[in-house]
Amino acid sequence: MIELRPKEYDLLLALLRHRDRIVSRAELLRDVWGYQADTISRTVDTHVAGLRHKIEADPLNPRHLLTVRSAGYMLKR
Repeated sequence: MIELRPKEYDLLLALLRHRDRIVSRAELLRDVWGYQADTISRTVDTHVAGLRHKIEADPLNPRHLLTVRSAGYMLKR
C-alpha cells in the first residue's frame, strides 16, 4: 500500500482522468489547486516529483508518470 498526501492523491486522480494524454501545468494548477490560469508556480513540479518517488520503481527514469517538455505531464498505462 502506498500512502499519499491529500494533494498527491488529488494530483494522481487528475492525471488518471486524463490518462495517456498530456496535461499542462496550468490545467493541473486549476483542477487540483484551484489557481487561475495565469499563475506561475513550481507546485506541480514539486508534487509530481514526490508522487514519482512513491509510484515509480526508478523515479529518475520514470515509466508511468512522464514529463513532456514544454507541455506538461502524462500518466501512461
